Amino acid sequence: MAALEDSSAGRLIGALVSPAKTFRSIAERPTWALALVVLLLAAGAVGFVSAKRTDYREMITRSLKESGREVPAEQLEKQIEITQKVAPYFAAGSGVFVLIIVLIVTLLYWIVFKLLGSDFTYLSGLAVTLHAAMPAVVSLLLSLPVILSHKTLGYDDLKTGTFLQSNLAFLAPAGARPWLIALYASVDFFSLWSLVLTIIGYRALSRLSTQAVAVTVVVITLLFVAVRVGLAA
Repeated sequence: MAALEDSSAGRLIGALVSPAKTFRSIAERPTWALALVVLLLAAGAVGFVSAKRTDYREMITRSLKESGREVPAEQLEKQIEITQKVAPYFAAGSGVFVLIIVLIVTLLYWIVFKLLGSDFTYLSGLAVTLHAAMPAVVSLLLSLPVILSHKTLGYDDLKTGTFLQSNLAFLAPAGARPWLIALYASVDFFSLWSLVLTIIGYRALSRLSTQAVAVTVVVITLLFVAVRVGLAA
């Protein structure tokens, strides 16, 4: 019987249950296409389903209220109407945004590890980044039944950016500012799982010390957390 790490499909599971062996195999023979397709499909599915169930009237009015902005009633109604029509299709294309993030993250790792003396191709790094993102796919798939269990999704359902109680956003004080919620939400079980897999993967690929790889991965991760919090602010 073929080992999990011997096939592209098997590696999707192997990255989760047997990461050391799987990432060694990926380092020797990189594959990334199937992992990319699975990640994009999962992100697009969750985006589309959640957008179809979102109460945009509550989302927009609550957002405006929390930001302290006032919009004339006629303009507000027009904004809600347009958003209800186009949002599901933009959300379905959320995989494109995910792809851009993956490509940027991989580029940063590739540049930093090159500077540290490692020598691997960008596509090899892409293979590691994508397989290390498999916990995100698990999170997205688990989110689907949660979304489908709601008739509508309101502001409180969407403000943390996840539908699972897998992060610390629920500990944020009542009425917390969006940037603080984003900061709490960044401490997420699936994100931490991906971080560990990223360290294992790039350790196998770069052949650098575990310490050097871990520091690099943590710093780049914190950089993206800072960007997320800044955008929320």
